[in-house]
Amino acid sequence: DPKTVHEKNAPFVCKACIQKIEPPPIDGWHVVSRWIGPSKGRGVFAKSRIERGSLIERCWVMPLEVEESTKTKLLPTLNRYLFPWVDGQRAMISGDGLLYNHSSKESTGRDPNAECVLRRGISAIEFRALRDIQEGDEITWNYKKAVTRVR
Repeated sequence: DPKTVHEKNAPFVCKACIQKIEPPPIDGWHVVSRWIGPSKGRGVFAKSRIERGSLIERCWVMPLEVEESTKTKLLPTLNRYLFPWVDGQRAMISGDGLLYNHSSKESTGRDPNAECVLRRGISAIEFRALRDIQEGDEITWNYKKAVTRVR
């Protein structure tokens, strides 16, 4: 049981889960973020070919308590960059996680090439390839279809 305020506010991490995670590539994640333009802002692009099912990037998160998360809805800039989490929480995310753009047949006319997986057991969000992604392709996911996995 957490005893200090710091321990109570720390993200949940399952020790067995963290021991089983796929390590990041030795040469770093195979993505780069860059400016696209005023309508889309920044985006994340493949630095090399990424195979279907591969881990694209793991972004550590800091979940906010529900009450704290609710208060951020009054701060539009901050609110726009928080990710949905579990149990009504939202989370701050590290890495390029904030920069992946949305894509869906309904809104953009094309299917996304990645999925966003909420990994509760390790307090992380992982982006995984839904199909082969070629070097230079923008990596997108459907903001309405985040997948939650406990492990």
